[in-house]
Amino acid sequence: MFYELKRGRVGFVTFAELQDDYVMYGFPEETVRACRQNLHNFRSDTIVTGNLVFTVLDLINLLQVFDEKDRLAIYIRNDLCLFVNIRDEDESIRKLFDRVVASYRDETELRQSVPEKFLYRFLDILILEDRKFLENMEFNMSALETRILKERVDAAFINEILSMKKELMYIWNYYDQLIDIGEVLRDNDNEMFPQENVKRFATFTERTLRLSENVKHLKEYAVQLRETHDAMLDYNLNNIMKLFTVITTVFLPLTLIVGWYGMNFAYMPELTWRYGYLGVIIFSVIVVGICIIAFKKYKLL
Repeated sequence: MFYELKRGRVGFVTFAELQDDYVMYGFPEETVRACRQNLHNFRSDTIVTGNLVFTVLDLINLLQVFDEKDRLAIYIRNDLCLFVNIRDEDESIRKLFDRVVASYRDETELRQSVPEKFLYRFLDILILEDRKFLENMEFNMSALETRILKERVDAAFINEILSMKKELMYIWNYYDQLIDIGEVLRDNDNEMFPQENVKRFATFTERTLRLSENVKHLKEYAVQLRETHDAMLDYNLNNIMKLFTVITTVFLPLTLIVGWYGMNFAYMPELTWRYGYLGVIIFSVIVVGICIIAFKKYKLL
């Protein structure tokens, strides 16, 4: 599918179509080999020649980060912007391309465009909803922090935090590759595009950098959540140990009294005293009362 522009044209083809026609387009064979590579990590294979910029992008759905990534190759020349669908199980790339075409008011406005402007619109719409997604993620993390402070966390909480950190790592790497291609287009080393159009790619790069900084902030926030959780566990453990210490300290004098009167020496006067048993009970209660008053006075209880 191709659309005629004021300067050149823009098209969307499959990888099979690229293999058949790359010689006709004048594309280097190494770019086709780069499309065939199936790497698991994010990367931006960007090739800049005298009249061509080529890149391969791995695209993700932020709502389902761990699903298989879509893969798209882009060839951009002064007279051509060609999108190559390498892998797109849910046709999200094709829908995005159609959405860019639909963003023009009519066919006349599309014909007045140029390849680099169309590419800018594609990249801009690609990240258009991302800020809202990251904002919602921050709200969710804030809710997790509230759960921690209210001690409403369970054993699954740590797994939830770890999964969130991994998800943010994926998103950060995803933005990193978009920044790479944005910088290449912004620098315009082969001087393919007019300078006034290159400014658009500088805008895209700045927006993506801000998104990347937001992700970095959320990664740090996730680490703080883990540390807050650990601190709450330590705090609760300290309170339990403090309670046990107070109980032990309160009963220590009673243990001394029991040991003292358990010696059963023959001439201990209280052994034959009629009120000895009651006296020891009263004395023990007084000792416990004094300990409790002392603990409360020094805010240990």
